[in-house]
Amino acid sequence: MRHRGWTLVAVITITMLLPASGRPPALAQTTMTVEERRLLDNDRVMVLDLTFPPGFRGEEHAAVADEFAYVLDGQFTVVTRGQGRRVVRKGEVEYATKDTVHMSLNESKRPARVLVVILKPSP
Repeated sequence: MRHRGWTLVAVITITMLLPASGRPPALAQTTMTVEERRLLDNDRVMVLDLTFPPGFRGEEHAAVADEFAYVLDGQFTVVTRGQGRRVVRKGEVEYATKDTVHMSLNESKRPARVLVVILKPSP
């Protein structure tokens, strides 16, 4: 999705270890799709209902705008450059200011459902 010079990507390529029959684990590329439901999208705010599959590992990126992530179900981990990692559980909120470099992971065996609110820059 594109809006005034920034892009939100919902399909993410990850690298994970997969067992190979009779051999040590092999490094493989796979694509995991984040299920996205757009609840609101206007000039000031975007609200997304995202479901991260088990084993999800997003790429490190800079936040395109101030963003809030509220966990509706499950848990996910946020790794923020210079701040370390934090597990965010159901009912908790993670906040990243614009340009914060971070990545999201779902290290659990269950999907993580997260309500993401992105505050768009003023026109």
